[in-house]
Amino acid sequence: MRGLLAPRPRNDSPVPLAPRRAMGFGSMFGSRADVIGQLDTMATNGTVFGIVDRIAQAIAGTEWKLYRKAASGNEEDRIQITRHAALDIVTKPNPFYSRATFFEASSQHADLTGETWWVVGRSPRLRNLPLELWPVRPDRMTPVPHPNKFLAGYIYTSPDGEKVPLELDEVIFTRRPNPSDPYRGLGPVQAILTDVHSARYAAEWNKNFFLNSAEPGGIIEVDKHLSDPEFDELTKRWNEQHRGVARAHRVAVLEQGKWIDRKYTQRDMEFTALRGVTRDALMEAFGFPKAMLGITQDVNRANAEAGEVMFARWLVKPRLERWRDALNTMLLPLFGDTARDLEFDFDNPVPEDEAAENAAMTAKATAAKTYIDAGFDGESVKEALELPDALVWEKPEKPAPPKLPAPGAQDEPVPVVDNWPAQVAALAGDPPYPHRIRSQDFPTPPGDWPERDEDAVDAVDLSPVQAAWEAALVALLELWRGSVVAAWIDELLDQIRAVLRGEGTFTSLTVETDTAASHLADAMRELAETAAGHAVDEAAEHDVTLTPAWPTESELQDAAQTIATFEGQRYAQSAGREAARIAWPDADPDEITDHVRTHLEGLSDSTSAQALGGGLTHAQNQARQATFKSGPVGALYASEQMDRNTCDPCREIHGRWVANTDDLAPLLKLYPFGGYIDCKGTWRCRGTVVGVWRPKTTEGGS
Repeated sequence: MRGLLAPRPRNDSPVPLAPRRAMGFGSMFGSRADVIGQLDTMATNGTVFGIVDRIAQAIAGTEWKLYRKAASGNEEDRIQITRHAALDIVTKPNPFYSRATFFEASSQHADLTGETWWVVGRSPRLRNLPLELWPVRPDRMTPVPHPNKFLAGYIYTSPDGEKVPLELDEVIFTRRPNPSDPYRGLGPVQAILTDVHSARYAAEWNKNFFLNSAEPGGIIEVDKHLSDPEFDELTKRWNEQHRGVARAHRVAVLEQGKWIDRKYTQRDMEFTALRGVTRDALMEAFGFPKAMLGITQDVNRANAEAGEVMFARWLVKPRLERWRDALNTMLLPLFGDTARDLEFDFDNPVPEDEAAENAAMTAKATAAKTYIDAGFDGESVKEALELPDALVWEKPEKPAPPKLPAPGAQDEPVPVVDNWPAQVAALAGDPPYPHRIRSQDFPTPPGDWPERDEDAVDAVDLSPVQAAWEAALVALLELWRGSVVAAWIDELLDQIRAVLRGEGTFTSLTVETDTAASHLADAMRELAETAAGHAVDEAAEHDVTLTPAWPTESELQDAAQTIATFEGQRYAQSAGREAARIAWPDADPDEITDHVRTHLEGLSDSTSAQALGGGLTHAQNQARQATFKSGPVGALYASEQMDRNTCDPCREIHGRWVANTDDLAPLLKLYPFGGYIDCKGTWRCRGTVVGVWRPKTTEGGS
């Protein structure tokens, strides 16, 4: 291949697709006259014109853009490219065609013949880079088959009959595949050409009917053989007196003949019904909605709007997708490395369904309220339901709950109740939380440390701590998806095949989790070391020197093994449930496993993100606590500033004294594994503690 492209590997077909002997042009394909006849139907049939013209105009009005693909594979992450030679060609294909004219002509060819041909104009001075695109009539193009390589090239026949050979990379050919001919296309017009001809013949009959005195034809019968002069005279007199609409219904006087009526009327021919049937057949072949042709019979606003959506979704969009494929797979590769990772795309022509959009938004809002009322984090709900970022999830502050007297602060002791958390919740106006620890579990701060010090807590900048956690979670999730989950899926599919062979049950599926736990422990260790450094930096702001410390290897490994085991069980249970749901007697194992693979690969990352994020938070907090303990005695206060959405329990603990660094027992009860134990977000909690030291703190105490 010429230009910037590297040689391609052999593309020999496994079976001969064309005769090995030489063939004359057109011998394998329909004649040029047939294709010209298909092109001419737009000028001879009003329904064909209306359908093809409306589709072509919609195609021509569509905007095209060039993008650089995103590594994530998500369309919304693509970067739009505004300057590139390929974009220039699509915008202005050649000096005489605009983009709209180019695509309109191409659309006409595609719908009339099932084929679109673009000839690529190149510049020998610019390494044969494409400079122009020219749409050419399908009847002038002939593929040259090759018995092993499928195609050898193309032949263009000029208007004066000259045969111009073209190489494979000089032509971009798109088509609606023809089931009986792999080299040519098949259009809707070909399928209903007989109906089109019937409509044309009916129109011509009507025309001739009026030219012939607006009466059906008949026979003039004479009783003898007429000489040439007598025949000419009879014909002349008849035409002078009766031919044409203006002379219709005159009394006929025949000197040498008798008129015999043929008895066929327009009613007998039923041409009105015939043309209506032909119109319906054409719309059926194209799949064209009636309302889009301006037909008002049996059309109301509702089905007219539905027809507009159907027109865009099933007629315009598939045609645009065919050309997008041609631009991306046949045009862009001609630009070599300059077009790597680029792709063309079009603006979606399908109009938005406002009623459906509003109904969907209402349903999502109802679901969001249900989830949040159940205790789920608002930000995670918004992400899962794909709700707009503009929505604010922070709930309004509730009135401060009544303050309960601490034991011993009044003459009479506080009575002991069986359900203390429920009683406290009732007094606060909230529903009881099954695992609430609440304020009775907070010991009194020693000395004169204040019970709350929100100013000191808010003065600590935890943005580096949050940024490190987010970066670690992103990297860990990438590794988790690409390595851990992929291996688990392969394990589970092998076990499902065994169950289908009669070995075991779907409830016994398991996965190996040691490798997953090792990956998680490594990520936790790295983040713990970073978190210890953050604690050292925070203490330095108080002129306090700390020694970085973090959990032991065995502590991290135990925590990681717990999380990995639960995650592995979740995938195993999901695989078993789905396999049991779809398996049928004598099922094909490949069908079942393919379905289960799709199911497992489609599971959301949100649950894994919560579990893995909780493990990272655990490592981060354990390292911070160990580092705070390594220096002079200070106070630890709760901070919830890293929570994306702060729940009521976390609001209550924010700024509250938790423990002193010489006795972490109260802290370990409130932060046993990651965030705050009473957080409604559970594993999503990003609560932590910050250190506060008195001025002029010395080693060993205050």
